[in-house]
Amino acid sequence: MSHEAVNSPSRRVRIARSDVIDVAYDWFQTGERVDIGRLARELGIGRATVYRWWSGREVILGEVVWRILIEAIDRVEARTTGIDAGHFVENFGRMAEMVRTYEPLERFVADDPEYALRVLTSRYSVVQGRLIEWTVDRLSRIPEIRSHTDVDDLAYAIVRVGESFIWSDMITGQPPQPDKATAMVRLLVAGACSPLPLPGGPHVR
Repeated sequence: MSHEAVNSPSRRVRIARSDVIDVAYDWFQTGERVDIGRLARELGIGRATVYRWWSGREVILGEVVWRILIEAIDRVEARTTGIDAGHFVENFGRMAEMVRTYEPLERFVADDPEYALRVLTSRYSVVQGRLIEWTVDRLSRIPEIRSHTDVDDLAYAIVRVGESFIWSDMITGQPPQPDKATAMVRLLVAGACSPLPLPGGPHVR
């Protein structure tokens, strides 16, 4: 992330690019609207500077949501040591449940479902892109995945299938189904492995 900074005359401090996300994150958590004009006033910088650092409100909100996802992922992965196919699926399920029941995200989704869906799942979204990158990284560490498996394609499929069930209320009008997301991810991972191990147990044959 860029460390570009500007002087804020009102505060006599140097404001960094990351400060925009820090303030937006705090507002998001408490249900306050994240508005670029208000962010600029809060930080004592011009709107043009905010737009130079971040191309728009959608990108800023994507950065905020990604921070929330990373925090959830870190908490989930802290419970396990090492990684195998079974643990990956288990961690995915825990993360999906944690994210889907997180109050600030629920509020964001309820307030403007169409806009939230763009932030969360658009191909231009930092959220989807980084989640795919994270999934590629984790899949690449799993020894059970067969060498001929295209990990990039598998990661893309996992993220897209997960989205369709985790955010199903915005896509199909059905209640969120993180449990089904986990079941579908398990099938995808199982198809790339032979066999799929269970955490702490024997291989499934």
